[in-house]
Amino acid sequence: MPRDLAAALASEPASVQERWFAQLYALKPLIFGVLGLFWIVTGIISLGPGWEIGMSYVREGGLGETFAALTVIAGALADIVIGLAILWRPASRYGLWAALIISLTYVVIGTTLVPRLWADPLGPMLKIWPVLMLNLVAMAIRDDR
Repeated sequence: MPRDLAAALASEPASVQERWFAQLYALKPLIFGVLGLFWIVTGIISLGPGWEIGMSYVREGGLGETFAALTVIAGALADIVIGLAILWRPASRYGLWAALIISLTYVVIGTTLVPRLWADPLGPMLKIWPVLMLNLVAMAIRDDR
């Protein structure tokens, strides 16, 4: 005997896992899009309007002018490549791992060269932790990409 839709759905309610999957599946493109664009835009800003800020941090850490410029350029280009890799499905795994590694590297370098960044009211060293967590979420749900 056929049942109406409400009765059929009520007889087998969705499990927690099914609800999580449905919600994360809907968010998945946003997670990858936001992460990829975050990294790309960060790199572009570092090469453009944020150039002097980045240079001042590296100079404050005691590095010479040439090495400071090379460091900012290398970091910016790495950020752009990571963002592109995250957005390109075949390379997303490598991009996510690179993002995780370089984020932790930035924490170590920033703490070593300019420890006052931990007390900065805009929180550049604190904001990296939510980014890392979103990165871990993306790594966890990446498999069907």
